[in-house]
Amino acid sequence: MSELMSALDALATDDLHGLSDGAVLDRTALLVAVQNRVAAELTRTVRHGELTQAPEHDGLKSMRSWLIGHVRLSAAEASRIVRSGRVVEHFPALAAGFAEGAVTAAQMDVVAVAVGEPERARAAEQDVDLGAFDQVWA
Repeated sequence: MSELMSALDALATDDLHGLSDGAVLDRTALLVAVQNRVAAELTRTVRHGELTQAPEHDGLKSMRSWLIGHVRLSAAEASRIVRSGRVVEHFPALAAGFAEGAVTAAQMDVVAVAVGEPERARAAEQDVDLGAFDQVWA
């Protein structure tokens, strides 16, 4: 993790005024992809913490409450991350795009809101193949 922080420190010292317009746009696209990948890794880590009940280590009952109390995320943002973590494991193509940086956290949340546990259960009851949706969404 210290290597990641060092890389960010190095980026922060770059002289943006020395970049051409094309280089600014390339840098912007790269940073968005990196941001998406970091969001995917955070989501994956939060889901693991939820499954292993890691917040109990700090006397809390949920990852949502831990995110709010310990890293000062808003309630809405903490809920979004937890919700996305719960759905991402059901959509492998979308999850791969998220992990690669091509899918944003906001896009993951759109799917998570639309296809939560009740919707997935209804789809299973009606023999709806969500794998086809996964491919299209990805």
